[in-house]
Amino acid sequence: MEHPITTQDFLIAPSVRETTSEDGAVLLDIEQGICFSLNAIGLRIWELLKKLHSVDEIADALAQDFSVPRSQLLSDVTEFLQSLEAKRLIHQPGSTLPRQAWFSRIFPWIKQRATAH
Repeated sequence: MEHPITTQDFLIAPSVRETTSEDGAVLLDIEQGICFSLNAIGLRIWELLKKLHSVDEIADALAQDFSVPRSQLLSDVTEFLQSLEAKRLIHQPGSTLPRQAWFSRIFPWIKQRATAH
C-alpha cells in the first residue's frame, strides 16, 4: 500500500517569507531570490499546510467551498504541494536543500573571482 502524501511530510523552507492580501499571497524565498504568487485558494492551502493539516483534511476543507469532485481536489492539492517542493519552498524532513544564494546564481563570477585571489 502506497503511503499517501501528507503535509506532515513537508516543512516550509526557513528562508520563505509571505505577504498576504485579499487576493492571495506572495511567497518570497530570500535565499533563492524568487517570488511565488498564490491566489486565494493557494493561500488557503498554504495556511492549512502551515497548520500541518493532511492532504485529506485540505481536500475536505476545499470541498466545503467548491462543488468539485473530491478526487480532483486531492489531485490538485498534491500537484500544488509538488510545485511548492519543486520551487524548494517546502521540503521533506531530512532532505537537504542545496544552498546557493540568488546573487551567486545571477553573478557567478563573484564566487570565482573571490576564490581566484
